[in-house]
Amino acid sequence: MGISMIPGLFLARNAAHVAAAERAIILGRQKLHLSERRMQRFLKVMGRRGIPLTEEEITQEDGFSEKLFTRLGYPRMEAMDFTAKEGAEHIHDLNKPLPKPLHGQFDLVIDGGTTEHIFQIGTALDTCHKLLKPGGVVMSFVSCDGWFGHGFFQTGPDVPWRYWHHARGYEMLEVSIVNRKIPDVVTAITDPTGKPRGGELALSGPHLMLYAARRPLVDPPYRLPIQSHYVED
Repeated sequence: MGISMIPGLFLARNAAHVAAAERAIILGRQKLHLSERRMQRFLKVMGRRGIPLTEEEITQEDGFSEKLFTRLGYPRMEAMDFTAKEGAEHIHDLNKPLPKPLHGQFDLVIDGGTTEHIFQIGTALDTCHKLLKPGGVVMSFVSCDGWFGHGFFQTGPDVPWRYWHHARGYEMLEVSIVNRKIPDVVTAITDPTGKPRGGELALSGPHLMLYAARRPLVDPPYRLPIQSHYVED
């Protein structure tokens, strides 16, 4: 798991949504995955977007990405993992329900490509929701079609729209996909509900799906999500 060009740009353009966040958690500590060539490209793109960065400001000796988060204006990132091997503060198997002491403790939860590797993915998504305070923000960047074998699951538009928006009542701040070979081109993904075949889209090659969503101050009654293909008028 790691922060590469596409997640880095996503984090930058959504930083304003969490400017007031005080406590944040990420599923698995994320390493900074930028080769020297991609690092220079990332710095140039960020500069063009009015965020001047230097390599020294965002890299650290252990290879992880906390300095990048700090430089982009994010709060200190805590981490959750099923092992303490990489220094996570919270040890928890995401296949299992979240312990109650952690419910509602965070202003920001980031899924950096973790839930797709959890067999009980619905439980993992529920955990992201339960970690958040009312009004908190969930962010995610996970693989979608064209990345066969990368994880247990490929993420489609019904995860952000049918689970987070329709079932949980979240305000969608961004839902997009980006081709891994063209990291500067962001394609917005609209709500598939009511579209023929749920607004299916054929993709060529690995893409990332990125979304950011804000939890309502008062949760609506929860009903298990139905994929948009099968929603009746």
